[in-house]
Amino acid sequence: MTKGNLTANAVEDAEEGLSPEQSRARARLRKLIDERGIKPITVEQMRAMGDVWPEDESVDEFLAWREERRRASRQGRLTG
Repeated sequence: MTKGNLTANAVEDAEEGLSPEQSRARARLRKLIDERGIKPITVEQMRAMGDVWPEDESVDEFLAWREERRRASRQGRLTG
């Protein structure tokens, strides 16, 4: 499926607002995933892992930290 000379993935990336560089990076990642045969984790696998999150750590704090890191990265001020 194409739109003009774009692939369906490229159209999807453009609709998400990705730059051409980000779109190429995503395409490389998709290719690596396909080459390595990586599959999504199943519900059964997740259940087998049990409770993997440490009890003394808040998931909300981790998500807030992750969002701040992403924001800093987008603004070019990520420092380690």
